[in-house]
Amino acid sequence: MGTFSKSMASIGGFIAGDSDTINFLRHTCRTYIFSASNTPSATAAALEALHIIQAEPERQERLWTVTNYALKRFREERFEIGETESPIIPLYVRDIDKTFLVTKMAYEAGVFINPVIPPACAPQDTLVRFALMATHTEEQVERGVQALKKIFKEQGVIK
Repeated sequence: MGTFSKSMASIGGFIAGDSDTINFLRHTCRTYIFSASNTPSATAAALEALHIIQAEPERQERLWTVTNYALKRFREERFEIGETESPIIPLYVRDIDKTFLVTKMAYEAGVFINPVIPPACAPQDTLVRFALMATHTEEQVERGVQALKKIFKEQGVIK
């Protein structure tokens, strides 16, 4: 299974499996999980993203270069990011009110991050997500790291 919402510039997702698994999911689990059909425009956007990925593999290489740089910088500045290896980097805040506050402060400083709060995580695991694209530069990442470092220090999230 996978999602289109982060890597495919769309919404929705997919799942594949043998017929027994699909029937189990369709008829037994449907009441426990959200499911809806993708819109034609969301499907077209995801399909075009796949075409671009296939035609321009250098984009993935560039994404991993900038991701590895960002991971290194956040670790050097002592942000709590766990063992992540993703272009969507979790920056743990561990306080619901501060999660919203740092999100607002970051926006005002020109850095867009997404808050993650319950029920998407446990109350003690609130965080913000710093999401990268292949088109981000190391200079942009550094600007984001420095802005967030200042904000997280002001709020006592990092020392």
